[in-house]
Amino acid sequence: MTDAVNYKTIIEGSTTMYFPADQESTVFYNPVQVQNRDLSILMISLAAERRAVRQVVKAQRKAFRSEGVSNKGLSTKMEEYEASLDSARVLSEQDPALGLTILDALAASGLRSIRYWKEIPGTKHVTINDLDAAAVERAWTNLKHNNVMDVVLEQNDTRDRGIHPRWDVIDLDPYGSAAPFLDAAVQGIEDGGFLCVTCTDMAALGGSHPETCFGRYASMPIPRAGYLQEMALRILLHSLATTAAKYGRTIKPILSVGMNFYIRVFVEVYDDKAGVNALSLKLGRVFQSTQCASFHIKPVGQLGGKNGNGYQPGRVPDFGQSVEIDESIKVGGPIWLGPLHDKTVVKVALDRLESKDETVLPSMKWIATKDRLRGLLTSCHEELSDVPLFYNLPQMAQTLNATTPPLIKVKAALLNAGFRVSGYHKEPQAIKTNAPNQVLWDVLRVWCKENPPNSTKNHECSVAHKILTKTPTTHVDFSVPMALRVDRGIARFPQNPEPHWGPK
Repeated sequence: MTDAVNYKTIIEGSTTMYFPADQESTVFYNPVQVQNRDLSILMISLAAERRAVRQVVKAQRKAFRSEGVSNKGLSTKMEEYEASLDSARVLSEQDPALGLTILDALAASGLRSIRYWKEIPGTKHVTINDLDAAAVERAWTNLKHNNVMDVVLEQNDTRDRGIHPRWDVIDLDPYGSAAPFLDAAVQGIEDGGFLCVTCTDMAALGGSHPETCFGRYASMPIPRAGYLQEMALRILLHSLATTAAKYGRTIKPILSVGMNFYIRVFVEVYDDKAGVNALSLKLGRVFQSTQCASFHIKPVGQLGGKNGNGYQPGRVPDFGQSVEIDESIKVGGPIWLGPLHDKTVVKVALDRLESKDETVLPSMKWIATKDRLRGLLTSCHEELSDVPLFYNLPQMAQTLNATTPPLIKVKAALLNAGFRVSGYHKEPQAIKTNAPNQVLWDVLRVWCKENPPNSTKNHECSVAHKILTKTPTTHVDFSVPMALRVDRGIARFPQNPEPHWGPK
């Protein structure tokens, strides 16, 4: 390395990198993103396994048909065959010519790309691209230093890429919004391919600049709503889903997370015109009270028609008794209403992190953030899949000028009342539940009766007074069931490793 005094050496995973010592350089090392890269390697490795399984399943189905197996018997045989497969072994035995093709569309220094090439099993080819000339030059230097030469290095505008060739994996990791690149990405991914997208424009997605968010993602956030962290993910997924739909394609979220100062989603993309027709059932609007945390969600479309299988416009919700006080309603969205995660895949990812057998997934030995990933994925696996958005408990207590009750007691009250409840991976005080707004407020009414709030602030015209003077209709029992007492010793919300941990 020439002029070594002007560069610093960074070792991450399997890779040694040189970065300019000048912090003002356009090409820099961001230690905050190590967890992002580690998670990406884990998720893409598992995507490679699923892809390899799909290939052998397709070949076996063809073989059964050639043997004359009837349609009736084929289904049973295929189920038995798929159940017998070990995905890691299938990938390890895959013909290298059928390996994974990856596009790192905004590669910067090439660190992510090099780690992908060296650590993800079954990788056939990596295309490294960046529009910035300094980034391309730095990537080339780092490729040579790591003896990784069997790749393609390009200096192109990702927004202008054609749909050919198509890649099995496309990674979009911009510093800012990924919105300008989504159209090209959903066209450039293979059927069943894996799309990884990061957005760091949380001021827009988080509601500080709703007009900017709407311009980028065609969705309106709700400023100061307690669930903005999750809404940001669902806005991005809505944008991906509607962009893909233009080309007869659908998305299937595998993992959607908020980490540090950004959001990251991993989705599979499929050619699926029937799925596009049903998309309106998976998108919806949020109706948020202007005075309290109560909210309602309504899909954009609904099933109807003579046989109940046609698609019709959705209806405005009848708020009725579910509105706590006489208040106006803000409308946000549209957002993605479907699951954020594929829990089967998340469970496999957790199992791989726990495994001591490096032959199962060799790349695990390079993962430096295992404990943080274990906490993140555990939280994701515990989340309710069919309950979009969450309540922020301190925000609700603040509305009543009350002390915040222990989270475990509120969860217990909801479980004891017959409802389901979980947390949310990015917010320690989040409550995801299928309980109606009224039940949440009933729990807090009973809490406030036992722990009176500051009465001087709760004057007759206050929101708190209007809510607290209603009589609870829910039997509230704060006793904590054993199911909530179980703690597996996993840190779901670990402390940042150093002060000022954020965007560099």
